[in-house]
Amino acid sequence: MKILFLAFLLSCTTYSLAAMKDAYQISGTVTKKGGGPLEKVTVLLKGKNVSVQTGTDGTFKLSVPLALRLSTQQKQNLSFVIQNNAVTFLQGAGKLNGNVTILSGNGKCIGSTDFSGLNPATDQIALPLLASGINIIRVTANGNVYTCQVVQLGNKLHLLNKHITSSSDAGFSVTKSAAMYAAVDTIVATKTGYKSVSLPIESFTLNNVSIEMDSIVETGDIAWGRKENPTADCKVGTLPEYSALKANSKLPDPFLKLDGSRIKNKSEWACRREEIRQQLIKYVFGEKPIPAKGSVTGTVSTTKISVKVSEGGKSCSFDVTVNMNGATQPAPAIISYGAGASAPTGVAKITFTAIEGGSGAKNGPFYTFYGSNHPAGYLIAQAWQISRIIDLLEQNPGIIDPYRIAVTGCSRNGKGAFIGGVLDNRIALTIPVESGIGGTVALRLVEQLDPKGEWPYHAISYVRWLSEVALGKFTTGNNANADNTDRLPVDIHSAMALIAPQGLYIVDNPSGNYAGLDARSAWVTGNAGKAIFEALGVGDHFAYEGASGSHCQWRTQYNASLNAMIDKFLKGNKSVNTGKVNTDLGNKPDPKQYYDWDATELPGELW
Repeated sequence: MKILFLAFLLSCTTYSLAAMKDAYQISGTVTKKGGGPLEKVTVLLKGKNVSVQTGTDGTFKLSVPLALRLSTQQKQNLSFVIQNNAVTFLQGAGKLNGNVTILSGNGKCIGSTDFSGLNPATDQIALPLLASGINIIRVTANGNVYTCQVVQLGNKLHLLNKHITSSSDAGFSVTKSAAMYAAVDTIVATKTGYKSVSLPIESFTLNNVSIEMDSIVETGDIAWGRKENPTADCKVGTLPEYSALKANSKLPDPFLKLDGSRIKNKSEWACRREEIRQQLIKYVFGEKPIPAKGSVTGTVSTTKISVKVSEGGKSCSFDVTVNMNGATQPAPAIISYGAGASAPTGVAKITFTAIEGGSGAKNGPFYTFYGSNHPAGYLIAQAWQISRIIDLLEQNPGIIDPYRIAVTGCSRNGKGAFIGGVLDNRIALTIPVESGIGGTVALRLVEQLDPKGEWPYHAISYVRWLSEVALGKFTTGNNANADNTDRLPVDIHSAMALIAPQGLYIVDNPSGNYAGLDARSAWVTGNAGKAIFEALGVGDHFAYEGASGSHCQWRTQYNASLNAMIDKFLKGNKSVNTGKVNTDLGNKPDPKQYYDWDATELPGELW
């Protein structure tokens, strides 16, 4: 191989690079945390006069003239020879410290060799084999960076420099017009009101760059989709006891605050949401504790997630299985309690075994940790386990993306999946299937619409899915005389509201083959939930599909909405059309006969 001689001169100055004939292309999408495209974001390549703004769909495309940018003026000359994949320095005095890095033409690192105390008169650096085509040789010596591009064609090296004609048959002298470059490796995204994002890149021909931006957190700002309970900082007054509550056959107004005033702007929703959450805990579900930070440990792999919770001398542990299902890491995933929505190829499958029981001491990891007589129902215990899985994924985000998680299940497992999404806002998409009482059915509506179905008392007696302590004050039997759930200041439509602005897709079975699904109550409750989402400006985040058939048998009618919701909330395609409501229920009751509050969209933003 001919010797390639590269001499870097003292007189280099910084200047802008001229565009070359073949530009590199970098494209992608910018979204905001909590979901949704982010427009008018400035996306630039650090160190270059190259920038664009995202469109309404959050997408951008950068056309980059070079994979290198000019470095600052150098303070010393440095010459070196490349021969037979070795670098020999020609500077005659002083020791050198630094490294030699070889990158492919698109910026992918091929190899790097560090050196310390190198004597340029006697020592040389062995290099990895160069790639075919363009190579970037970057030498860092005593804090200064020297970079050039060469191309290997067969066994010959050619220096790439638009200002000179090169040939492998002679030595090459790099003049100041070729200058010294440092490799560009950072995209920066900026927008007023959002934290700037710097994203290292490994290639300069990317077409799927994903950038997520968080709003600048100030007093009152809410980290939707990033916290188990994003509204925990809101202060809630003392909730009334059962004896002070008044009966109301209609679904309570979700926008009416405890002080009797009604919220007028989306910005007020967060603290009203916290009021609803605490009402549901006090009157329906029982408490869902959040362990102290650092108490959750474990391991995450492509086949299993092992969770351990330790705090105050107490501990519990459990495992779930993982099937990557052809997904690229970090992968979106569906946590399945059992039968429910299937994960399409490219979405990992996590299988969770839900523990429940009838009378007697309660069992499972939650009750091991908090005691077998804890008043929370089994759905809370299951939801607590799901949240601890997400805690661990947040600590180990490389395999499963902790913020692209869905939960699903059918029948009793549909109840569990629903409550899991209600009480952990990090869950991007909740998919309860045929969940019945304790799931997506308003408790007070059963007496009015489905008296031959499954009553609220069933959810605290047959299996204590809900809290027998909390809800037991409102129902003592499976009949009208024993049911006073109309005194609840909240109901299941209120629970649906806690999921917003994340995604909720309710799958139902109105056939009547299984009266326990309370089909008419489910339809009205779903529509009331949809109305809340619309009032909050996220109506397309709520979908409902009712198709008659056998219990827990997935039907093709469900697929269109399922695929759309997965595309939007797990795969990041925010432009997909979602939010449809359909059913084949006969003699459908008019949902608006069962609530009398205004569902007009509120002004403002959910921050």
